[in-house]
Amino acid sequence: MQKGLIDAKKSVFPEAKYKYCVRHIEANWCKRWRSGQAKKLMWWCAWATYVEDFEDQLRKLGDIDEEAAKDLLKYKPQTWCRAYFDTQCKNIMVDNNFTESFNAWILEARHMPIIKMLEEIRLKVMRRLVSNEAKVRSWKGDFSPPCMKLYNVYRAIAHGCKVEFNGDFGYEGTEGDDRHTINLKDKRCTCRAWDLSGIPCPHAIKAMLYDKVEPGTQIHWYYCKEAYLLTYKNKIQPIMGVKFWKVDPA
Repeated sequence: MQKGLIDAKKSVFPEAKYKYCVRHIEANWCKRWRSGQAKKLMWWCAWATYVEDFEDQLRKLGDIDEEAAKDLLKYKPQTWCRAYFDTQCKNIMVDNNFTESFNAWILEARHMPIIKMLEEIRLKVMRRLVSNEAKVRSWKGDFSPPCMKLYNVYRAIAHGCKVEFNGDFGYEGTEGDDRHTINLKDKRCTCRAWDLSGIPCPHAIKAMLYDKVEPGTQIHWYYCKEAYLLTYKNKIQPIMGVKFWKVDPA
């Protein structure tokens, strides 16, 4: 929300997608709308994975307080609601907890003089890359543990789903009163959970099992050990002391 950031983004990264942190939206929005039910529905709006679900939650919010719903729409849903997110990056987060965690991680360094601060952060990142790479190499499977945890939850839910096959690539998946269409060829489900995360949703898993395809083979490459190791491939190189630095004369 910092003034100038959006303009700078358009200038430097014109094709890049961006999102707002829902926790910050909540903090600003809740200065006026403090109802616990309203805040709950606001978060349901953010978590909605398809437009109809978002509109349904927004309508419920409007039934509680019409002005609150209108006020929320001052923030473009495309920047904070999953239903409108681009599916390329496979990131379904609606908050910037990662950034806040990093800020807390370097909190002590941030109070140091500029050179010492940068040196402290450099060493912390150097150690962190080594530590994270070691953790990835210790994985027992081919995919990240958080990914497999969510996949196993989806697989358990899939047992309660039903599918109907159209004889081509299309399936109709039913989960309780909810129904979605799945296209295994395009790797898409209208619930958009598969599209957004790259992890097959319960409806897609049920369709794959019907088609005798192992769902685990359809998890996106982004979550595999190879991809994670590429993240830590380029190391921060050690450097000599300050007296060896080449400093250009002012």
